[in-house]
This record gives sequence, structure tokens and C-alpha cells, in this order.
Amino acid sequence: MSSLEFIAVLMFWVQLAHSIEELMTGFNKKWFFFKLSFKKFILFEIIHTIFWALIIFSTIVPFRQYLLAIFIVLMFSQSLWHLAWWAMKKQYVPGLLTAWVHVVLFLSLYFRILF
Repeated sequence: MSSLEFIAVLMFWVQLAHSIEELMTGFNKKWFFFKLSFKKFILFEIIHTIFWALIIFSTIVPFRQYLLAIFIVLMFSQSLWHLAWWAMKKQYVPGLLTAWVHVVLFLSLYFRILF
């Protein structure tokens, strides 16, 4: 398993925990871009999780390595957004606890590739 695949798998499990954290803390009601009903939000989370699980855990997906890289950057960027939101609010925001883990995983992959 390559470093890219290993980090993608770890980030997938962190993202699952992240989604649970958001669902339990009312992210769908607190996000300031728009509000979602709980049903729509959980439907999005289920589709999002299944889509990325198929890519991460299936080795026959075309362009899989590129898609894994996109997933990792996507998780990193959404985590940065949670950290920025926290900095603006100066209090806990849904998803904050697991956002840090995504950042650490991304940086570990970045420095592993760089050096």
C-alpha cells in the first residue's frame, strides 16, 4: 500500500468520525452558507461516504490515484474551513475536533512526499 493509499484510508475513517461529529452537533443548522434539514444532510453524508468508500477500497477504479489525491486535498481543505470558522466564531463549531486530525494527516503525507 502506497503512502497515498494509506493516508486516504486513514482520512476516510477520520471523515466518518467527522460526519458523525457534525451530525451529533447540528452542523446542518449552524453552517452559515445555508441551512439543511437533518434528513437532507444525512442523505448527503451517506452518498458522500459511499462514493468515497467505493473509490478508496476498490482497486479497479480508473484514475484511482488521482481521485485519492483529490479526496485527500478535499478533506484537508474542508478541515481548514472548519478551523477558519472556529477562528471567526472563537468558540466550538461542529466538526472542529476531527478537523485537526485531517490537517495532521495531510501534513504527514505532504512531508513524506517532499522529503
